[in-house]
Amino acid sequence: MTLRFRLTAWNALGFTATLLVVAVAVWLQYGSVIRHSLDEVLQATASAMVGVLEAQPSGLPDVSTLPRGLYVVVLDPAGTPAYASAGAPVVVTPPPGFSTFRTSDGASDAIYSAPAQGGRTVVVGSTLAEIDRNLRTLAETMALAGGALVVVAALGGWWLVGRALAPVSRLASEADAIGSSELDRRLAGVEGDDELGTLARTLNRMLARVEESVRRQRAFVVGASHDLRTPLAALRAELELALLHPTDGPALRAAVEAAHADAVRLSELATGLLRLAAAEPDGRRLECEDVHLSQLIQTGAKLVTASATARNVVIEVTAPDVLVHVDRPRLVQVITNLLANATLSAPLGSAVELTAELHEATRVLRVEVLDRGPGVSPDFRPSLFEPFAKARPAESPGAGLGLATAAAAVHAHGGAIGYDDRPGGGARFWFWVPA
Repeated sequence: MTLRFRLTAWNALGFTATLLVVAVAVWLQYGSVIRHSLDEVLQATASAMVGVLEAQPSGLPDVSTLPRGLYVVVLDPAGTPAYASAGAPVVVTPPPGFSTFRTSDGASDAIYSAPAQGGRTVVVGSTLAEIDRNLRTLAETMALAGGALVVVAALGGWWLVGRALAPVSRLASEADAIGSSELDRRLAGVEGDDELGTLARTLNRMLARVEESVRRQRAFVVGASHDLRTPLAALRAELELALLHPTDGPALRAAVEAAHADAVRLSELATGLLRLAAAEPDGRRLECEDVHLSQLIQTGAKLVTASATARNVVIEVTAPDVLVHVDRPRLVQVITNLLANATLSAPLGSAVELTAELHEATRVLRVEVLDRGPGVSPDFRPSLFEPFAKARPAESPGAGLGLATAAAAVHAHGGAIGYDDRPGGGARFWFWVPA
């Protein structure tokens, strides 16, 4: 069942219910008005007849001026009809005032009874057949007219809903026509401020996110392929060289050592990929625990002490001894990767500063890593935290997974990571996570 059909059906149902309520209200009001008018005529006629009998106690009422459709019956004190106009039924003494009288033929009459002089009773009545006929005619007319209106409303609703949903069908067709090779296409007709414009802009934002995700996946595949192909090709060449000179001891040893270096590089690349996969928000489940912040920072700093010492770089840590509730392995990985990156970028004999603070009110842990290196080129910053992105020369160590792994671990905590130029020169990497 299509949305157009459902909307049209609900519109027709609502219109029918409204029309039915209005029709019943009109029908009841019309019946009440004409019955009230008849009652007024009956009461006025009975009062006039009582006046005539009081003026002429022995006379009879003059029915020549009686309104059409009315009859008059005068009952004596014993309840016996003393006078009845033409067409009057046999009336048993009714209670005073208005009442409904059922005649011998089964018809209903409206009557008004009023006491007169000498114990007599004046009864003025009229058949209700005319009123019933009018009400029946009104009901039939409203039913026919209402049915026609419902049909017209349904057809009009079908047309209007179709016009209203036409842009949605167009958007659906455009979205369906966008293939995986043209994710840069966007949906047209987003300038409106109505719901359709909002829908189109939302879909365009979703397409932008999909395009960015696909771009990053393709870049990841290209980067991984490149980083895998080089050591694999070198390893193959070295092993082939060893096979060509199986009896040449020095050449064989050199080939084996080179192959071992390439195997180590491949192992490090595989380890980096596994760490990146585990650090992703949809990777290993987040397991937070209470840890001392100073101990957490020191653990990460110790893992890069060797490389820092080799470059005569000092790591200066400033961190309070407070408890934080975080995923310890993930944050140690973040700190290690940021410090390793800063150590490689820092000038020889300089210092890398790490500061950490916990905002008690918001329970947010903020960490900064600062160095006096060359910083990051503005052209490279958009892809700084993407896998296989390397701001340093290609021959530098690492596969470009460190910052990507750090960003994935921070995002898994629901935090944020970023880069700024350090005042006075250098780089400032920062991240914050709820703790």
